[in-house]
Amino acid sequence: MSFTTTAMKTAIGAAGITAVSLVTAGSAAAAPNIQGFGTSEPLIDGPMVTNYTVSNLQPSTISIPGYTPKGTLYQADVTVRSDGGVVTPQVRDFSARGPNGQTYKLIDNVQAPNGLNPAPIAQGSESKGTLYFDATGAPPNGVVYNDGLQDILMWTSNVPGSSMPGQPSNAVPAPGQPSNSGPAPGQLPAPATT
Repeated sequence: MSFTTTAMKTAIGAAGITAVSLVTAGSAAAAPNIQGFGTSEPLIDGPMVTNYTVSNLQPSTISIPGYTPKGTLYQADVTVRSDGGVVTPQVRDFSARGPNGQTYKLIDNVQAPNGLNPAPIAQGSESKGTLYFDATGAPPNGVVYNDGLQDILMWTSNVPGSSMPGQPSNAVPAPGQPSNSGPAPGQLPAPATT
């Protein structure tokens, strides 16, 4: 009888571990929160709550001392607000992204004019600045916040389900999302590079 009880407890324990593993794997592969430019998106890390707002992604006419663009320089405005605890803006986690999935890293190896200050922000306070990207391919239509493993937050001019004047809904995909035509049957879309 004790063998049966032990075997049953082991089976229940294994099923519980499997269920937790599946839930954890599912949440790790969760899709990013996609919003339109100008929308505040929270990033929650325990008691710390950082709200990021990205807007005005556009070609830039600014000259960054010590940096020569290889493509077209783009800029976006960003506001970081602490809604819980003292938070530190993770400036280097931002990239611009094109509709084809091409990613353009933040220019952070030189002092950029009006760049976002990565200094800690007290609860209830905010910091504003500009993010700069060197687009060497297709023009970006979004900005993403990637934690090093996956996209967490995304802002785009092409929010799924909305339409732009003169275009049908979803005419242009969100950054890095497959187009309406999609890949050929049996093919997977090319992964977004980071």
